[in-house]
Amino acid sequence: MVEIHMLHRSLCPIFYCLLLGATGAALAETDYYSEADLLADIPLVSAGSRMSQTLHETPSSVTVIDREMIAALSPNNLVDLFRLVPGFVSFYINGSLPGLSGHDATDDDPRRLEVRVNGRSVYVPAYPTISWESLGITPDDIERIEVVRGSNVPIYGSNAILGAVDITTKSPLQEGGTQLRVTAGSQNTRNLNLRSNFKLQNGYAQLRASKRENEGFDGLEDQTDVGHIVFNAAFTTSLADTVDIEVGFSKGSFGIGDGDHVELFADDEVTSYWLTTGWARVEEKQQWKAHLSYYVNDAEHSSKQLLSEQEEWSPAEVGMYLAGAPDPLLDFGWGERKSELWEAELEHQYTFSRKLRSLAGVGYKLQQVRAPLQLEGDGQVDNHIIYAFSNIEWRPAPRWLTNVGLMIEDQSIDEVNLSPRASIHFQVTPQHNLRISGSRTYRTPSLFEARRHTNFQAYDSFYNDHFFSDDDLEAERLETVELGYYGSFFDGKLLVDWRLFHEDMEGGVDHIKWRAEHQGFRPAEDYDGKAYFFSNAKDWVATGYDMQIKWQLGEATNIALQHANTRLDLTRVKAWNTPPEEREDKVPEHISSLLLTHHFDNGWGVALMSYQQSFVDWRAGKDEGVDAFKRHDITISKQLDYNGYNLEFSLKVDNVTDERYVEYQEGNYFGRYTYFNFALGW
Repeated sequence: MVEIHMLHRSLCPIFYCLLLGATGAALAETDYYSEADLLADIPLVSAGSRMSQTLHETPSSVTVIDREMIAALSPNNLVDLFRLVPGFVSFYINGSLPGLSGHDATDDDPRRLEVRVNGRSVYVPAYPTISWESLGITPDDIERIEVVRGSNVPIYGSNAILGAVDITTKSPLQEGGTQLRVTAGSQNTRNLNLRSNFKLQNGYAQLRASKRENEGFDGLEDQTDVGHIVFNAAFTTSLADTVDIEVGFSKGSFGIGDGDHVELFADDEVTSYWLTTGWARVEEKQQWKAHLSYYVNDAEHSSKQLLSEQEEWSPAEVGMYLAGAPDPLLDFGWGERKSELWEAELEHQYTFSRKLRSLAGVGYKLQQVRAPLQLEGDGQVDNHIIYAFSNIEWRPAPRWLTNVGLMIEDQSIDEVNLSPRASIHFQVTPQHNLRISGSRTYRTPSLFEARRHTNFQAYDSFYNDHFFSDDDLEAERLETVELGYYGSFFDGKLLVDWRLFHEDMEGGVDHIKWRAEHQGFRPAEDYDGKAYFFSNAKDWVATGYDMQIKWQLGEATNIALQHANTRLDLTRVKAWNTPPEEREDKVPEHISSLLLTHHFDNGWGVALMSYQQSFVDWRAGKDEGVDAFKRHDITISKQLDYNGYNLEFSLKVDNVTDERYVEYQEGNYFGRYTYFNFALGW
């Protein structure tokens, strides 16, 4: 804790000194642009507005994780990469079930981030959360990740209320040959990844295949056994037109459960498959994009137990509650959950002049979910979504820029929601830029939140309702204000991205316990006389700052420093007859990470990663909360060429100091883990 607070105090003066230096430079400068400015390699991103913009022109702060950073880290799991994103929390619900969250009191189903892979939404409509291990990609397949650190609903829709992740995989248009990668190590990890690129008559194609296994945390049945195969191709049909297609299949078995009840861990069998096709046309002043996708996530989870064991009855209570009938074996798992997502989208961008650009698009989604044990009625819900979005970028003066974005969503399970965002940017000098932005955005409840009914029944003598959805459930509303600074020093070798934020959430969805008659629930006829209703049960205000510093010390050495300070004041209604409860520790107050990479002339490379996180009392996590922890990772690699083959060997050690710590819930104890990687390319 002391180290984290010391880092907090040291980072603030750094920022103010940099801002003071930027202001001084602005007063002293006579020429607005210099030759060095025009030749500088300015990073471009598109996740913030769907337009190609420099990092200081985006309406929200964006973190970029490129292939060099990914290769240096050599992570075994995709979510480990997001420890490089200030303010985001990467954690493990189970060893087989990673999670990613922003500034919210999340539980074991993080559901307020939009994630896209090559432009395709990959959320599971039922929750809507991300099945990270079933995406059909490994870290080695990724070319680039853009993470929007703030609400991005005006661009990506309801799920992006706290942020968005845009993943781009390596393209056969830019990469050739074949690579085979093997990983073995702690937790009995055994990974095999293959990626092969080849030429077609009118384009290029790629085949990706992977098989990954590990045994999870010690003492828990949270093992992972998953594989996938993906084919994608890109065709250039004319000088202006490109068509791409991807088809994929993933199948896996994931041990999941509650660390406080290890006897109830069971495998979640998940099969996913998808088909997506896209078209893009690039002309001098305008661009067109369109895509059509179909995604299925078919899961089944069974955890059977005698009713008397579940309820911890004595023999006398068995006879009393079951009226002499045999003790039944019931399934207390999630059961069958099949989610289907159809999506069609058309987007148009037009450049009127150097001062004005516009983007507009329309789309349609169909969410279909079947979950007999979890949903009301016949266990099937359809949700139709029609939406339109726009972003206008306008330069009213040489140093001023504005972005205005809007999303309109009409969902069959909700009313029409309008989510606007506006930002104003001022360029102090070409190297130093300020931004202020604000938004009011909405998240429609997921199908599991809006149409829930879970109960357990045995004979005519035992009936126990568990979850319902409140008839008055409404969309969550988030109002945000941000002040941002983006600075470039030493000819672009040192980049500083700093953000001050205020996020006000109203009507956050959570469940409220009822012991009175409500919406058809009758406590007198229920076994334990209580049920939980998903309602707009909590509000919170998140304030603080986050920052990222990237420093290229030389041709071979790079540093990336990330830090976030967040205060979350939460008010939650836990029961129908009690006043709201106030909490302040549902997100880590401090999160810091530091990545140092160096490449030697002889093919050797080293990467050092340090990560610190303060105390957090997870929603539905470890009872007494999770203590602050720090960990240090090291990766040593060697690359060489041999007879036309590219070989790479690497040794990765996570948590070098072997400081034992826990993530999210009881049983998720981390120690020192060691992995060996070998890659062969030709």
